[in-house]
Formats: sequence, C-alpha cells, structure tokens
Amino acid sequence: MNDLILTKMREGDWGAVLELMRENREGENVGSVRQKTEQSRPMPFHERFETVRITPQKVAESVVENNGRFSALRVDGEEYRPSQRFLKGMAQRMKVPYSVFELFTPLEVIQRAAERAPDLQLRLTVDREEKKALALIEDKGVPMPAGNIEIIMKEDRRLQKFDYHDGVITGQFDLGEAWDIQNDSKYGVHISTKVPVDGMGTPETTLATWRQICSNGAVAEAPMFRTKMEVKDNSGEHFRRLLKSFSNPRGVEMLHERLIAANETKASVDEVYQAESLIRRQVRDARHQMLLCERLHEVAENPCVRYGVTDLGAIGARRRGLLPTGASVADVMNFVSELNTHHGELIKNRNAANAFLGDCYARSYDLEEMYPHAQPANQFYLKGIDFGNGVR
Repeated sequence: MNDLILTKMREGDWGAVLELMRENREGENVGSVRQKTEQSRPMPFHERFETVRITPQKVAESVVENNGRFSALRVDGEEYRPSQRFLKGMAQRMKVPYSVFELFTPLEVIQRAAERAPDLQLRLTVDREEKKALALIEDKGVPMPAGNIEIIMKEDRRLQKFDYHDGVITGQFDLGEAWDIQNDSKYGVHISTKVPVDGMGTPETTLATWRQICSNGAVAEAPMFRTKMEVKDNSGEHFRRLLKSFSNPRGVEMLHERLIAANETKASVDEVYQAESLIRRQVRDARHQMLLCERLHEVAENPCVRYGVTDLGAIGARRRGLLPTGASVADVMNFVSELNTHHGELIKNRNAANAFLGDCYARSYDLEEMYPHAQPANQFYLKGIDFGNGVR
C-alpha cells in the first residue's frame, strides 16, 4: 500500500482512499495487459531460431523420456519437442529411409546413431518460440540466418504473402502476368519461394497460379515448374539477386497452355477418382470427407449413377481413364485448390494437394482432344457446405 493511501486513511478521507485504490487496481490491470501483450507478441526471426553444434552421443544424452518414449531434447537447459524434420534429418544421417521409424522408436534410432558415430559433428536448429527441435544435419557450411531471409523477402515489393511453417519460410511473389481463360476467370501468375531455416534441403522457387474470381491459389509442385536456388553465401546477398532475377519463361508458357487445355477438356472418371482419393487420404474428419466427395460427384454430374456403380473404384483403372464425366479437368483442379486455399485447416498436408495440382499441370489429360468441354466454370465449388463451427 502506498504512502498517499496511508495518509488519507489517517485523515479519515475514505472517499479518497477508495479512489486511490481503484486507480491502483486499474494501473495493475493495464500493466498485466501490457505484460500479456508483450508475451504473446511473435519473437523476431533473428532471435527465434538458434543453431547449436552437437554430436550423436550428446543427442542421446539430451533425450527426455516420458513413459519410456522420446518426448523432448534438452538443449542449454530448455526442452524442445522433436519435429518431423528432426526425425527426417536423423534418418538421413543414418542413411536409412524415414520408414525406419515404423520399425524402431526414435530413441532406438538415436542410440544406434550414437553407437555408430558418437563424435560426428552435427548441427541442430531449434525454434525457441514453438519449442521445437528442427533438422539435425551434418555441420557443413553456415545456414542463411532466418532474420536475413525475412528481411530480403519483405523488402521485395512483389511480396504478396509471407509465412513460416515447420522449419520453412515461404514467400509468394507476383510476377506481373495474368491471363483471361475463356469460360473461367482471370488468372494471375506468381512464384512461391521456400527457404529452410535449418539447412535441410535447398531453397527453391515454384510457379503458381491465382484464380482471381475466387482467390484460389494453386502451386504447380512439379519438377518442370520448380527451380532449385544454389545460394552461394549465407549473408543473403546472393539469395536477394536470385530472387529478383528469377525467370522461367518456358515454365510460364507451359502453365498457360495447360490451364487452357484443362478448361477445354472433360475430366475422366479416373481424374475425378484421383481427386476423391486425395480427399479421403488428406481430409482429417470422416464427415468432411463425405461432404466433399458428395459435392465433387455433383460437380462431375454423378458419374456413379451414369456408369451404374456405387464406387468409382469398382471401375477398372484403364477403363476409368477412358470414360468422360460432366466436369472439366479445370473444375477438378479448382475444386482441390479451393479446398486447399480456403479450407486448409481441414487437410493434414497441404503440400499433398499442391503435388496433385502440379501433376495436373505437368501431364497430358486423359481425354485431351477427345472430349471437349465448353461449359462455364463455377465461381465457387464448395459454397454452402456446412463443415460445422460456422465454417461454410
């Protein structure tokens, strides 16, 4: 209690005492709110990620177990949960496939690595904000600091979107090109640049489209649309030049050609079936899977009814590729990209949807130049579906 309140109490001025106490409480509340705000503010990238040198033996000694299971790594007194990137890096160091974790526990693999090369110099990156252990890789070279990556991307005037997820920073940059696709929409072209903060993998840039009528994004995750970026220094200056000078005119031309063909070609039963299979594999909730597959079949004008089956999988794979549906290939692609763009929280792995779309852009369609499609595309494909929690 402060001196002024004590003085007023001695004077018997209880109105002043109550007012001073109220002001004190408000001051404490303001301080509490300020403290909580500061605690919830994202950590700057140059502080968030830390790299430490470590040996397999030290990794084994740093393991924190919970009921006999590997639950965390203790690094400099802090505990970090192992991420999928950590386990992938460990498998690479052991020169074994990632599926080794289906046969052995992570703890067993770590102990085996410590036995084989206890003093091998490794580099571990930790995410101090999410308390995650990221990639564990050989200590070769120096990774580009995450703070430098952030600055370079955000200084680029073409930047449309900046994101970080699970060890990878992604920037989306406008290429300044757009196409009007007949019976569909205007499409913009941009690039998606991914840079790992932990040194596992090479920075890469991939061409992507933006369907403007519904703001759907589709990253063409296929080799012909992807460019590896060989960054020569860790200061970021070479990365800055590569980003500014990026050019893939052949890829842009190919993307345009395939987009036109997708709109002018009927989707085969197999192409609809592949989209349905993606939904069943990647959408978490069984009810959401059912709703999405029902809507997909509506878009394709009910191919099960048309061909007298209860399941498209009952039709042989070769025959599925020869049978037309009422949808275009672009309808199927737009359906998947709308799901990925606007309802990504329903999906386990959004990269799987991008890989599906990249494959669509990269190949010839089953019924190309055989079954033309001339109907206008829908503006939205998932509108009105009640996913629960007010999400439609």
